[in-house]
Amino acid sequence: MAPPYESHMPVAPEVARYAEAVVSRLQSLLGDSLLGAYLIGSGSLGGYEPGSSDIDIIAVCAAPVALHVKQAIAQALDHRVLPCPARGLEFVLYSKGAVSEPERSPRFELNFNTGAGMTYRFSPGPENEPAHWYVIDLDIAREHAVPLAGPPARELLARQPRAWVLGAIRDSLAWHAREEPVSPNNVLNACRAWRHAEEGVWCTKREAAAWARTRLEDPSLIDAALERRRGLPGPGLDAEAVRALVRRVQDAVERA
Repeated sequence: MAPPYESHMPVAPEVARYAEAVVSRLQSLLGDSLLGAYLIGSGSLGGYEPGSSDIDIIAVCAAPVALHVKQAIAQALDHRVLPCPARGLEFVLYSKGAVSEPERSPRFELNFNTGAGMTYRFSPGPENEPAHWYVIDLDIAREHAVPLAGPPARELLARQPRAWVLGAIRDSLAWHAREEPVSPNNVLNACRAWRHAEEGVWCTKREAAAWARTRLEDPSLIDAALERRRGLPGPGLDAEAVRALVRRVQDAVERA
């Protein structure tokens, strides 16, 4: 296992300590099969917010692993065994063969969620899992992941075709509109999708909101979503305004 590379992205101390503990447990269970581990999501983009953000980590192993190994990883990373300092841990393990070439539906070995503020999830394979989450995460990771162990992420993760990424963004917009239609997350996810469709840039949701509000005649919806995300009191988001923003972003994605 190669040593971790230095990152120019500042990482919160509690996140760094927790990530180090996660990697130590992965190394003890996977040994030389562990090729790399990476902090992704808000922690890698500079948008980590204590108390509300998740900690997102992906890892790459040399070959597919047996179910009992996946179960052992879940037991070792369980919040009750290794307390997560954030809302929760979202961890995905891939084999090298699943990420060394582009995959429209990435084949993960394990998708595991645990934490005080998160629903427990143990998925030992991609069956019946929406693929868009993983296409987007891998695309962001290739450019922005913070190495915790192993080489820079782009040495292990293939570039995703832009058409596939845009398709995943389209599916993500549809998922959020269906599952959380008037949530701040729906609005802020749309802002991030909009900027990527227009400029090919991945950024934090807060940065995307700042970018999007300058392009709207009335940015009050975005301002309200940011306030609700921070837990501030205020009126609920206007459903029709949310739908209008999502439609505008969907049109931008289709044009791209």
